[in-house]
Amino acid sequence: MDSSPAIPRETAASLVFLRSEIPSSHPSAVVLGEERLGAGVAVAPDLILTAHYLVLGASQVMARGADGRSRPCPKVAVDHESGLALLGFQGPPLRPVQLGDSEQAKPGLPVFVLTCTDEQERKGATGHITVIGPFEAFWEYMLDRAIMTTVMNPGLAGAPLFDAAARLLGIVSLGLSAVGRFTLAIPVELFLRDREELASFEPRRSSRAWLGLYPQGFDGGVLVTGLVPGGPAQKAGLARGDMIVSVEGEKVGSLRELYSAIWTKAPGELVGLMILREGSLRSFAIRAADRYAFYE
Repeated sequence: MDSSPAIPRETAASLVFLRSEIPSSHPSAVVLGEERLGAGVAVAPDLILTAHYLVLGASQVMARGADGRSRPCPKVAVDHESGLALLGFQGPPLRPVQLGDSEQAKPGLPVFVLTCTDEQERKGATGHITVIGPFEAFWEYMLDRAIMTTVMNPGLAGAPLFDAAARLLGIVSLGLSAVGRFTLAIPVELFLRDREELASFEPRRSSRAWLGLYPQGFDGGVLVTGLVPGGPAQKAGLARGDMIVSVEGEKVGSLRELYSAIWTKAPGELVGLMILREGSLRSFAIRAADRYAFYE
């Protein structure tokens, strides 16, 4: 293991291997699959924090701890805005990690990732934070403060990111290909902000409009590279290859500009898009949806 033994020794009992089963009928199954494997970490004796896409739409989630015991997780709360999920499990309690202060983390800070490669094996890796800043992804997802590190994740997503004192700073969500930015973690501050609501495990609703697009920045513009089947954009007639020129009359040239414009609207409202398709400008009025309701 590429680390001082102190952090793994402190945190190994808090790490779990996750296996999720998703019905084929769930909208996320087409892209993410019907079985998903990942890692998670105990943030309370009966609560696990992980990446939301690992458990989105799951009909069954099982967590296996370092003690070899499997624990069913009948309670699942996903947070589409942060990309985190909280699981409530049954069975023997787990030792929770100490929560750190991700808002105080700075570039250059040494960090450590501990994760699972399968039900039995745990691996760790060290590095440091290179950037804490904005991040946008192609599934209508954006963070103002994401943690990017030099750590090469040696296993599954959903892994905890620790500082040198074994305090949880974030949850590893993605592998990146940029030089010096190999792993992206969602800061734990976003969990702490909504912890009470997530831990209630009540149905959630969003104030943000959702269109069901897969956009990518392209040559100073935004290109539609895919559509969520049955989503608002597909129903309105958008197509792969469309170039988004403006939202509500305001020009957009990046994912951040696109999302910021869409999120001024709420679910149920019409969002006006100007599209360039085959050399012609076309206007679309898309009835926005609530992502939580769509992915229930």
